[in-house]
Amino acid sequence: MYQPISFFIGFRYLWNTHLPKFKKIITILSIIGISISTTTLIIIISIINGSEENFKKNILSFLPHLIITNHNKYINKIEFPKDILKLNNFEKFSDFISKEVVVKSKNEITMAEVIGVDITNYDNVINYNIKDILEKLKPGKNNIIIGRELAKKINVNIGDKIQLILLSNKINSFSGNIFNQRIFKIISTFSTQNEVDYYQILMNKKDCLNFLDFSKNYITGWRVWLKDPLLLDFDKIKNSSNQLVLLDWTLQKGELFKAVKIEKYIMLFLFFLILLISSLHIFITLTVYTIEKKNTIAILKTQGLLNWKIILIFVIIGSSTAIIGNILGTIISITLIIQNDFLKYLIHIFFKEIDISIVIVPFQIFFINMISILLTILSTLYPSWNIIRLKPAKILSNE
Repeated sequence: MYQPISFFIGFRYLWNTHLPKFKKIITILSIIGISISTTTLIIIISIINGSEENFKKNILSFLPHLIITNHNKYINKIEFPKDILKLNNFEKFSDFISKEVVVKSKNEITMAEVIGVDITNYDNVINYNIKDILEKLKPGKNNIIIGRELAKKINVNIGDKIQLILLSNKINSFSGNIFNQRIFKIISTFSTQNEVDYYQILMNKKDCLNFLDFSKNYITGWRVWLKDPLLLDFDKIKNSSNQLVLLDWTLQKGELFKAVKIEKYIMLFLFFLILLISSLHIFITLTVYTIEKKNTIAILKTQGLLNWKIILIFVIIGSSTAIIGNILGTIISITLIIQNDFLKYLIHIFFKEIDISIVIVPFQIFFINMISILLTILSTLYPSWNIIRLKPAKILSNE
């Protein structure tokens, strides 16, 4: 006697040499359907993971995750809210000097942002890829480093001098607004392949303080970096710093990140529908199967086979199809991701200038497989429950 009997019967119904060709094709199509849905789900979610990783690396690496200041953007260093340091997601912080100014060259004029640089925020300017930046920006020299795209915009080169104009908060009753203006020399440019190349100007912090006319120990605010900016609990931080102005990264890039998130959920929903259709296909197949095998099931019941073991037979048929399909789909997707030249080729057919990165998260692959198997098992319960409700005597009386 084959033990356990439910597994033996289930595997015999799933595949055997005497199975009609049509049923073999149906089984193969079910496996292929689940394989395709699993493959597409894993690949799509891995591509979106790569997009999020690029978003954090290329945009949030330059953009502070949280800015702490006041309404005047002029604050004493001693007012720093120390409760921020207790956050689980906290990584580092640094004070900063920053201000919007008017940039004037010989032929062009535009707006830009000046940023003071010294040893205290050196770690934050490493991303600009400038060698010996502190040596180049010595105090008192009025030297600056500007973004390469900004240099192109105002048509200047290294060695040229430009005028920075600051609108002061002081008001003269006779002449109106007082302008603070100074000539600075461009000693280098930076290129980060990021939007900061279009508007940022780096200068020594002491020169910046003098230019902006800041008092001693006064700064614009603090920049805070988190371990994972996507897990920023802004409301919790805001409650701990009621008297300060808190600006998080979502104010500048929130809409872009929301668009990425929405795209992720839409794609997952669409490919989840493919998985659902595959499960419905198994549901229909098993429903037909139970009708076809109702006499055999009735005989098994008269032989003393318990109802839960009969249900287990159909669960084995459906779940085996899902497991085989998931294994094939997972192997295919991981193979395509590791050897991603084929994927890049397909994407470049439609989007020639796009560069993709793919990030695999093992937990997500496990979750996709478990959901697929669970949906398949659920799709087998109704057909099997429906067949065990029938009375063996009623079924066999028609024979």
